[in-house]
Amino acid sequence: MTPEEAHLHCEAVSWISHEFPGWVRVRLVDVNNTSWYFVDKVPVFTADSSRLEARLPAPVHILCSIVGGDDAALVVSTAPHGVEAEDGQCLFRVHPGQLDRHTV
Repeated sequence: MTPEEAHLHCEAVSWISHEFPGWVRVRLVDVNNTSWYFVDKVPVFTADSSRLEARLPAPVHILCSIVGGDDAALVVSTAPHGVEAEDGQCLFRVHPGQLDRHTV
């Protein structure tokens, strides 16, 4: 069975570089209220870079695969899409409301 894909809601918190295509630092807060940070090119997190030009923090997303879960949280992996947190972590427990399953 293929894992379901979804967009995981996060927020861009700072610019790393404005040089094309732009690099940003993004924060994800998991079910334990732990903050995870990702640094990558703007197109990894949003197709509309113009909304990042206005003011940070700004809503963005990370494409992920839902790989498990229970009544309290879903487990998602960002690894299939080549994205990992600054410490190398790619599995996260998140609230179901943090996912958009309709836009993938």
